[in-house]
Amino acid sequence: MQQNNASLTQAERTALSDKAMLEAAMALVLEHGPDKTTLAMIGDKAGYSRGLATYRFGSKGGLYDALCKSISRHWLEYLKQGVGDKVGIDAMCAALDTIYKFEQELPDEARALQILYSGAASPSAEYQQTAVGIRRRQKSDVAEWVRRGQDAGQVRDDVIADEVAAQYVAYISGMTYLWMMSPDSFDFSVANEVMKRHLRDSLTAV
Repeated sequence: MQQNNASLTQAERTALSDKAMLEAAMALVLEHGPDKTTLAMIGDKAGYSRGLATYRFGSKGGLYDALCKSISRHWLEYLKQGVGDKVGIDAMCAALDTIYKFEQELPDEARALQILYSGAASPSAEYQQTAVGIRRRQKSDVAEWVRRGQDAGQVRDDVIADEVAAQYVAYISGMTYLWMMSPDSFDFSVANEVMKRHLRDSLTAV
């Protein structure tokens, strides 16, 4: 919500209002979906004038782009803490644990990000390139884990890192989607344990 504090600088007031609007956008996307959410609704819920969201972000797509980046940055903080300096199979298994932790501790952020990713598949999505870039970064990180695992003698030398990375990202995307659609009937933790066994069985160097 809007804060009245004459001691804040203009930059601080801007950051505060941006944060409030992104939080409002996330809540409204979860409640109404991205299509039925409007910039006017976001501005009102954040406690600012209806025109501020348009002025600050330019369009609804621009705001969703900013929200996608904001949640992704938060997720990367979780990932760095969870994976640490692990490589290869250990890194991929730690990342699975971190995804589950993120979705349990911050389910609204996880669900909102998945909704935005799904919306980015539309050819008209203004934030499509951001979503594509995030997925590309994910695959790049996993491929690097695999290559470093091969260097360490943990991962088989004959596997192709980019292929493993593509399959891994497809798995986490699909499992996250299933969790979002049926959170009461889909057990993410069990699915992850199965995936961990598969990674170890298929990638471990002999």
